[in-house]
Amino acid sequence: MRSSPERNVDSYLHDLSRALRDLPPKRRREIVSEIQEHIADMFEELPGDADDADVVDVLERVGDPEDIAADARERFGIQRWRPSWSDPLAIVLLLIGGFLWLIGWIAGVVLLWFSDVWTTRDKIIGTLFVPGGLAAPFFLLLFAGTASCIETTMPDGTVTSSCSGGLPVALAWAILIFLVAAPIGTAVYLGRRLRQARREG
Repeated sequence: MRSSPERNVDSYLHDLSRALRDLPPKRRREIVSEIQEHIADMFEELPGDADDADVVDVLERVGDPEDIAADARERFGIQRWRPSWSDPLAIVLLLIGGFLWLIGWIAGVVLLWFSDVWTTRDKIIGTLFVPGGLAAPFFLLLFAGTASCIETTMPDGTVTSSCSGGLPVALAWAILIFLVAAPIGTAVYLGRRLRQARREG
């Protein structure tokens, strides 16, 4: 189990990483690593084992994470982003824009990628899960419903049926469940990230 001083340092570094979220990932990792090494060097200068009071003192001397992030943004010429009115619209269009002949969904993807709120990872998830949004399972149902069945009466009176087209029932249901759950789950995920950005912005 990690000691209290270690947890405090981990919490500080987490806050720092979050404050640096609008910097490129490589830059963010570099700054966090530099601060972590600086903290470790300061602990080595202490006469004994660090307690909670020592940790508080060291972290205060290092500086507030928001101040460090502000300095980094100024140094690299990066303006801090703010959530835009178009961000919620992007989520809605990604979910149901596919019903507008896919134009709405494509517009949602464009808004997603132009937004400063989400990371590249978030944008990839929003684009790939699932293209077309909820329109995809709708059209799958239409396709699955096009299966045609022909009944044939045999000489002995038995009736047989053969179907062509469509998908096997089990496979169709599995695909349908995924195509419904994936875009809804993605919309919820992007919505949570947006709310988090608004709280932290």
